[in-house]
Amino acid sequence: MKKLVTISLFVFWAVVVAVLVAGLIFYQNNKSVSQVAKSLVVNIPAPATPVVPTTPVAPVISVFTLAEIAKHNSANDCWLLINNKVYDVTSFLGSHPGGVETIIPHCGQEATNAYNTKDIGRPHSARAASMLNDYYIGDLKK
Repeated sequence: MKKLVTISLFVFWAVVVAVLVAGLIFYQNNKSVSQVAKSLVVNIPAPATPVVPTTPVAPVISVFTLAEIAKHNSANDCWLLINNKVYDVTSFLGSHPGGVETIIPHCGQEATNAYNTKDIGRPHSARAASMLNDYYIGDLKK
């Protein structure tokens, strides 16, 4: 019985020491990383005076002609004209639920009817309409 208690105590203390050593090593590693991070932050000079705009700046809206839009007519560069607004959907093509082949024929063209009907007589969802705003780049020049 004494042997069992002695062995149990030895294993217990070995585990405790191992946990403490691992914690100390982890602490030292994190301490050196945080010191490097602090030194990087400390060495960034603060601006002399804050820059505050005195007048509000209106967003710049780009305006494109039909000829400019027509140049963007491929899977590598796809712009759509929908309701006189221009959208660069190039980065979205691979994510389109209907597949790339449903958008490619409309690249560089007026695509309002295709967007409104999905070429099958059904409109896009409200979610699709809100996502379209993410790709807006400008308006059609009138």
